[in-house]
Amino acid sequence: MSTHLSPAAQFAAAAEAEARALLLAESVSAAVTISEDDVAPADEDVPVPFLAICPAAPPGYVAPEFPPVSEAMEEEVEGHPKATICVCPPAPPAYVRPGFPGDAVSDDVVDATASDENVARQVSAAAMFENAAAVDSAVGSDDDGSSDAAVASVEVRRSKVVDLNDQELFPALGGSTAKAPIAWGSKALPRATGALQQGKQQQRATEVVDLLMMQEAVGAAVLKIMERTGARIDVSHNAVLATSTYVISGAVDAVGRAKREVVAKLSPRVTQVVAVPAEARAAVVGVRGRGLQAIQAKTGAVLAVGAESFDAGDSFATVDVSVSGDALGVAAAVAMVEAAADKRTTRRVAFEAVARDAHALLVGKGGAGLRALQDAHSGVTLRIPGPLDAGAVGVAGERPAVQAACAHIREMSNALMGASQVVSVAVAKRQHRFVVGERGSGLRDIALATGCSVSVPPPRAASEQISVRGAPADVGQAVQMVLERAASLAVDTFDPAQAAGAYGRPLLYAQRALRYFHDRARLRRIESEHGAVLRVAAPAAVAAATDPAQLVIEITAPTPAAVAGARAGLAALFAAFPPHHFNGMDVEPHQAAALAESVGRLQAQRSVYALLAPEGGVLVVYEGFNPDVDRIADAAERERKTRDLLRLTLEEFRATLAAADPPVALVAQVPVAQQPAMAAAQEPLLRAAGAAEGASRVVLRFGSVATAQAEPLNSRVTPRKDDALAPESVEVRGPADAAARVVAEIERRVAQAAAALALRSFRADVAVPQGLVARVVGRGGETLKKLRAGRDVNIDVADASVRITGTRSDVDAVSAEISALVERLADECAETIVVAAELHRALIGSGGKFVRRLGDKYHVRIQFPKADSAEEAEPLGADQIRIRGGRAGVESAKAELLELAAYEIEHGHTVKFSVPADCLPHVVGRAGSRISEIKDASDTRIDLGESTGGQAVDVTIVGTRAGVAQARAAIEAVVAEQQAQADDVVVVAHCHHRFLIGAAGARVRELVTQAGGDPDAATGAGSCRVQFPRAGSADADSVRLKGDRVVVAAVRARIEELVAERERQVTVAVNIPATQHAFVIGRGGAHLKQLQDAHSVEINFPRRGGSDADVRITGLPDNCAAASAALLALVRDEAKVVVALAQHQRLGGRTSALWRRVRADFGVQVDAAHVDRAPPKPAFDENAADDVVFLPLALDGLTAEWILRGEASKLPAALEAVNKALAESVESVDARVRVDPRSHRHIIGKQGAMIAKIRDATTCDVAVPARGSESPWVSVTGPRNEVERAIDMINDAIEERA
Repeated sequence: MSTHLSPAAQFAAAAEAEARALLLAESVSAAVTISEDDVAPADEDVPVPFLAICPAAPPGYVAPEFPPVSEAMEEEVEGHPKATICVCPPAPPAYVRPGFPGDAVSDDVVDATASDENVARQVSAAAMFENAAAVDSAVGSDDDGSSDAAVASVEVRRSKVVDLNDQELFPALGGSTAKAPIAWGSKALPRATGALQQGKQQQRATEVVDLLMMQEAVGAAVLKIMERTGARIDVSHNAVLATSTYVISGAVDAVGRAKREVVAKLSPRVTQVVAVPAEARAAVVGVRGRGLQAIQAKTGAVLAVGAESFDAGDSFATVDVSVSGDALGVAAAVAMVEAAADKRTTRRVAFEAVARDAHALLVGKGGAGLRALQDAHSGVTLRIPGPLDAGAVGVAGERPAVQAACAHIREMSNALMGASQVVSVAVAKRQHRFVVGERGSGLRDIALATGCSVSVPPPRAASEQISVRGAPADVGQAVQMVLERAASLAVDTFDPAQAAGAYGRPLLYAQRALRYFHDRARLRRIESEHGAVLRVAAPAAVAAATDPAQLVIEITAPTPAAVAGARAGLAALFAAFPPHHFNGMDVEPHQAAALAESVGRLQAQRSVYALLAPEGGVLVVYEGFNPDVDRIADAAERERKTRDLLRLTLEEFRATLAAADPPVALVAQVPVAQQPAMAAAQEPLLRAAGAAEGASRVVLRFGSVATAQAEPLNSRVTPRKDDALAPESVEVRGPADAAARVVAEIERRVAQAAAALALRSFRADVAVPQGLVARVVGRGGETLKKLRAGRDVNIDVADASVRITGTRSDVDAVSAEISALVERLADECAETIVVAAELHRALIGSGGKFVRRLGDKYHVRIQFPKADSAEEAEPLGADQIRIRGGRAGVESAKAELLELAAYEIEHGHTVKFSVPADCLPHVVGRAGSRISEIKDASDTRIDLGESTGGQAVDVTIVGTRAGVAQARAAIEAVVAEQQAQADDVVVVAHCHHRFLIGAAGARVRELVTQAGGDPDAATGAGSCRVQFPRAGSADADSVRLKGDRVVVAAVRARIEELVAERERQVTVAVNIPATQHAFVIGRGGAHLKQLQDAHSVEINFPRRGGSDADVRITGLPDNCAAASAALLALVRDEAKVVVALAQHQRLGGRTSALWRRVRADFGVQVDAAHVDRAPPKPAFDENAADDVVFLPLALDGLTAEWILRGEASKLPAALEAVNKALAESVESVDARVRVDPRSHRHIIGKQGAMIAKIRDATTCDVAVPARGSESPWVSVTGPRNEVERAIDMINDAIEERA
């Protein structure tokens, strides 16, 4: 067949070609079989005929003699007079079945011969599914059985010779004047004329069915079909094509029934996978799977669509559609799937299978070949698998371009493979992975650099040959790159078994040593020391090894020296642990827990390390560093001592196990059928019996299930051989009590399963008419699923009955439901009512909930017209609704539907208007909240059109007249509110943004408030949101205003006014001494804020500690001048006083009485310009014997500088008052008073009242240890006389609370 035809077109061409072959054959023989008398002699000029059921022979082909009938064929029809056997001659070797010719016969040829009385109309396998009516004939029939015979033919007289020039038989392919065409599969057959009128009373028909050959004999099945249907069936087999042809003749209804049984029972089940483009998946599946259901209903095949596992945007994404069924149904279903895919997309994805070596050749050096292919076929996308990727070359694009590209790829790959040269090079097996590289990167690099492909044998293969294929000029370079990559790392091996020396069991020694080294991580140390990588078998593989060669360690490193160092390290490690350092013994799994307590003690006392395997077995290893062993100089004596040490350890283990309860082996009887499930779920079983771990661990062995339970690791010299078990026995081995519990649990489960089986052994058969079986099953088995839901039953459907198996109550319930369902279906009727199409949506309900409720309530099916209903057998009109079901249910559903329609008419007042598209989001609200609120308040249905870029969106409101008016008013109110909103942008230089924002957004809020808006409103009346861009953004000068149109306009005007003022502003500098900045700013910035607000300026003081003393004022010129004068007016005269540090600590500070008195009496501010750092206080002896200790103050020579600022007239008097206070001050002392920590709270008083009273009364500083401190010492600092007074007040406070 031409590959340029679509599958659907190929299918149609096959039907036409086979029909033409049948026409040619019919002119030779009207019967199905040909006797020897019908065959012309060899010397006559008459072509040797083929059977009507065989493919037409190619030109010039002479059929050989018919082969003899085999004994198996004779046995198939023995004893049945109607059965005949026809064996087709084998086709020549080069013969291709002409089922798919390159030039298809047109419909005119078939139509022109449809009415000829000498032509027997026979249907091929392909033509059987040409239309829906023929499909119905192939897979089932209507209730009256009128469509059982899709295509009927009438036996006619035989004509020996065919006149190929007969225009009546073979009209021209142009415009035809033929009579009415054959109605393939139609129920009304064309009426016979002439000689055919003589047999019209019999209404006989003949049909030919071509199926794949069955593996087993079909004779018995054919005889049974003939007995049941009364039709005659002739069978012939073609061994070359592996097909069987069934010629069915007899009465029309008998032929139809026999054909259905032949197709259903004698066609092998086949499965074909169709890859359709991913975007066509929805077209194949259909809405809610209706596409698949239609194909399955028409063809009888079962379709399964693969999951969507492809990546979005992948041009090679396909979805696999698996089609299973008989050969005819599968072929028809595949054609229908292809046709459905063609409706969605003309794209195709093809995967051209070429030799794997050709992949790299197609890519070419540097990808040149792939680029050339892509340039030559620009309309497709190519994908060539990587060196390690499986699959074929992918081609995606339009169908003609894909076919051309595939042909070019085949031609190009054959040419490249033919012109290539293959060179093999031997590379050590362990170096193959260096050639391959990480995920095939090495092979990919070689292919891109040389255009050659490299084939590396699989890791399990013994071959060391690497094949390089490519152009002769490039193969040498590729081989060189292979050798370079193979030698990129140094590799060596180390055989642990060779380290066993004279020990007789090298495999056992290697297993024990590697098991120990894995557990102690000894091999990782060698890797880190030498920078090498050791490839060592995993612990499970070590335990399962049967040959020392399986345990060889591979060493890989960047340099040979590193490999040699790692190998030497391995040799030293194994030499340090010779065979006599290991020993072992078998223990039961549950006994390992009893030995765990001894492991740590033995390692500490004897340097013996014990490995306890969870599945049983103990391995003991002498690790060295035992003085009793290591000090022995004689090697033989040291080896004997080591063996004795390990033997003594194992004897202790045996003694420990002997003291414990010995294990027992119990046997439970379990049916063979239950053992696999029990073996797969051992852990839940053991946990249920409390025997899953620790000292209660038991082991199960099944008589009919081979459990994958590992032997104890490296502990046995010879494996333990367990006694054989009977198939129905399960051995339970472990502690007596745990084993007994497990046996009891097993017996309980076996009894429970037996009871459940007995309980579910009830069975009932319900007779179901053949025509109602599909209705009982339901679409996709939906009805059976509902029947099984919540019930413990199995339901099996046969041709005319349903068998239910399960518990008695469930079987009775399901049988009753099925019987009632059959009665309803038998009483089924259909009625069509007329309801205006615009009401259908309301009757269906959201998601079909209304119509589903009616269907479930009255057991009816309600069908509404579909967009593609014209393709249905009985299409519905746009305003029609069909109700199908029991008569009572149909009447009830009809009444309720009409009542609901009347309600919809009454409540179906509809108004349609439009709203601006930009207002739609506001009408809907967040997550639909606003539109839902309007619906609920007005009790209406509101449909919103989609915004497709237009200026307006349609709104449709359905409900009562009042509700519609209310909903419309609410929507229009939202629109009006939004139209009153403005979205404006004002351009403001970025340098002004900070000023406009203000501190924490204060100025923005002030602007909105001044404009009559609400700064807290996000939307609606009075709202105005001011959005400033981020620094560095593209629109850094754009300030967006959103909100009430009036407020936005006012804010915009004010912003422009402020910006204009700032652009007229100037900056002046005022020199103010740095020492007076803090005074001028004022406490908390009070003076500064007052000045800025009073003069509408911005005043910036320099950073503290900087060299610049100028204060900068920004604003309008007049405002700056006034602010400068006001600043200078705040500047005061200064006077400095140097005082001792001790006096500063006693009299100075912002909270001191002296400074406050000077400020209050003279208006003079006192500040400390500089204060020397006091040295740390000397350490105090917490254990001093005295209750009061006076400490010296080491402040001699340390000073502080005070600055007095004020008016010149008052400054001398203030200075005099300060000097007088300094002169009158006395020296301070630091005293420590011992006070019981429990009394410290009495010194502090409630909320610190007492300690504050002491400080104010004595001017002393009193410090109490922190809460929780155990120190008894309270610190008192001040003049000596005041300190003594403070101590008295402390004692008084304690005595009062005592």
